[in-house]
Amino acid sequence: MLTEASVRAKGRPRSCIADASIDTAALELFADEGFERFSIEAVAARAGVSKATIYRRFANRDELLAHAMRKFDEDVQQAPSDGDFWDVLTQLLDEIREASPDSLRSRIMIRVLSEGSRHPQLQEMVAERVIRPRHLRLSAYLERGVSQGQLRGDLDIEATIALLVGPMVWLKMLRLTPADGSASTASIVEVLRLGLAPASHL
Repeated sequence: MLTEASVRAKGRPRSCIADASIDTAALELFADEGFERFSIEAVAARAGVSKATIYRRFANRDELLAHAMRKFDEDVQQAPSDGDFWDVLTQLLDEIREASPDSLRSRIMIRVLSEGSRHPQLQEMVAERVIRPRHLRLSAYLERGVSQGQLRGDLDIEATIALLVGPMVWLKMLRLTPADGSASTASIVEVLRLGLAPASHL
C-alpha cells in the first residue's frame, strides 16, 4: 500500500535526477551559447524537463546559473597538509594550468572573459563561485608557508598569487605545454622561489 510518505520517498530520486540534469544543462548551455542566449526555456529543453519544473526552483535565469555554478565550489579540495611545500604548490598551480581548454570550466571562463564586460552580474557570479574558492585555498596555503618558515615573513600574499597564477592562465589560454617547449610549472615555481623563500631556505 502506498502511503503519502512512500510516494514522497519514491519522488526524491527523480527530483535529484532533475536537479542534476538542470545544473548540467545550464552550465553546458552557457558554455556553448553564452549569457545572451541563456534562457530558462533553452535550459529546460536541453535538460529534458518542463519550464515549470525549473520555475519551481528558480525565479530567473541569473538565479539558475548561480546555483548551477555552485558545482565549482564543491570541486575545490583543501591543499594537502603533508608533503614538500614546493611540490604541493606546483600541484595546486598545475590544476589551473592543466585543466583541458575544452573542459566545461575552461569554456565557461572563456565565455566570462568575452562577455563579462557587458554583464557585470556574470563577472560577480563567476568571481564568487569559481575564482574566490581557489583564491582562498591558495592564499591559505601561502600563509601556511609563511608560518612554517618556507616563505619570507614579509611576503605580500596577494602579489604572490598574481605572480603565480598569471603565468598559469596565460599558458593555459595559449594552450602551451612543456611538450611545445614551454616552461614547466615546476620550473616557473623554481624561478619564483628565489624571490619568495627566506635566504636560509635557498
